[in-house]
Amino acid sequence: MLYFRDIFPEQKPVFIAEIGLNHNGDFNTACKMITEAEKSGASAVKFQTFNPEYMNSVYTSSLINDGKEKEPSNNERDFFRQFILTKNEYKKLKTLSSGLNIEFFSSPFDSESVDLLEETGTRIYKIASSEVTNHLLLKKIATTGKPVIMSTGISTLNEIAMAVDLLKENGTPDIILMHCVSLYPTPPEAMNLKRINTLKDNFNLETGFSDHSSGTKSCEAAAAMGVRFFEKHFKPDKDFDCPDKDVSLSPEEFKVLIDSVSYINTIKGSGEINISAEKNIAKLARRSLFAKTDIPEGKALTEDDIIPKRPGIGIPVYELKELLGKKTNREIKKDFLIRKEYFLI
Repeated sequence: MLYFRDIFPEQKPVFIAEIGLNHNGDFNTACKMITEAEKSGASAVKFQTFNPEYMNSVYTSSLINDGKEKEPSNNERDFFRQFILTKNEYKKLKTLSSGLNIEFFSSPFDSESVDLLEETGTRIYKIASSEVTNHLLLKKIATTGKPVIMSTGISTLNEIAMAVDLLKENGTPDIILMHCVSLYPTPPEAMNLKRINTLKDNFNLETGFSDHSSGTKSCEAAAAMGVRFFEKHFKPDKDFDCPDKDVSLSPEEFKVLIDSVSYINTIKGSGEINISAEKNIAKLARRSLFAKTDIPEGKALTEDDIIPKRPGIGIPVYELKELLGKKTNREIKKDFLIRKEYFLI
């Protein structure tokens, strides 16, 4: 049985470069994008695999516009035909990825595409937001016994719950939910990053972030919330024309994202209250008990004899009450550090 911990190092952030359709159906471009993603520091590359004949009814337009089957059209199918890669090309892309030590996987949109991906040896499946309610596809994916990353855009809590239950019941060993808003690009007011916590609380599953906004700020905010899995659309260069160009990062921008998240994780720390890194500063900045005036031998100590001063290498001020009333066993000069051995037991 394969789990995400077997694929990605635990505790470390995972960056998925969503190539999707951005290769424009060109195998060489897809190869270049995998290579560039690896150079940028991505942990994985993700594609989309489908048969255009199974994607849309020929009556899609008339059903959307009029609610009835009127004039048939192949516009939607023709659009998706531009982005087809062959089974042999997928196998080569998987081999290339393995050689670069970057994980290769895809979102299948039909049963035959799951079979194709099985032949490539993919170790992970991605369920796109559009397929959360497609229980026939989910059951097919679950029976592979591979871990699943599932986006949750356009889905209600009940729909997500049904999908999670179905996957678990049919053999999926490990599930990561991805907060996702299916708007391209997603405006800030629709981002709703607190939904990450809602998903965690309701399903007790690791929750990542599939980002459809422009730039890197949303991912950085998600990192500050504790997210470890990030998915972001990827393009081979800044000016490349592709379907998701408005929400995609170039290799240089993807590296900036990784560096930013790394910095955020560093400054977040563990949450433990521990001043070990500040010990030297504490010595210089904190106060200790010092003699305010010359204190003669045999005198019972009072507050008037004491003044808090730096450095903080002696008795802390909050321990003064333990010394009040005790008699000195020697003279203590003005501005000398007060030490416990200066008092009669």
